[in-house]
Amino acid sequence: MKTSLLTKSVLGFIFVFVCSIAMNAASPKNYMYDTKEENGKVVSKTVFTNENGFLNKQMKYDFTYNEEGKVAVKKACKWDKSTESWEPFFLISYEYNNETGDIHTTYGMWDKKKKNYSLNVQEMISPASSYDSIFS
Repeated sequence: MKTSLLTKSVLGFIFVFVCSIAMNAASPKNYMYDTKEENGKVVSKTVFTNENGFLNKQMKYDFTYNEEGKVAVKKACKWDKSTESWEPFFLISYEYNNETGDIHTTYGMWDKKKKNYSLNVQEMISPASSYDSIFS
């Protein structure tokens, strides 16, 4: 009888614990953005989470544009709480081929040892008609 009651209590505790973890994982984060523009173009965007009234830095995106005013580079950094600094995360470069109408995209993640964006390099070619959907 005591074993049965103890087993039910332990199982009940485990159930409540698992449910609380699932609820915390499923709760949406409240993101806030600080966007900086120059000449009508977004040059940087910083993403914060709002946790109990405090803004916590998460990600920062910097954009550079080519002479035609199209995005040429998107660089992402993530906030490192321990060093209180932005650490490089990934870089996406865009090249536009006016003859074929294609956008050649190259993605690379930051390699701390080599100090460059050589990890997990991927390339993609998409039609120029996709520009608005890529950058909206």
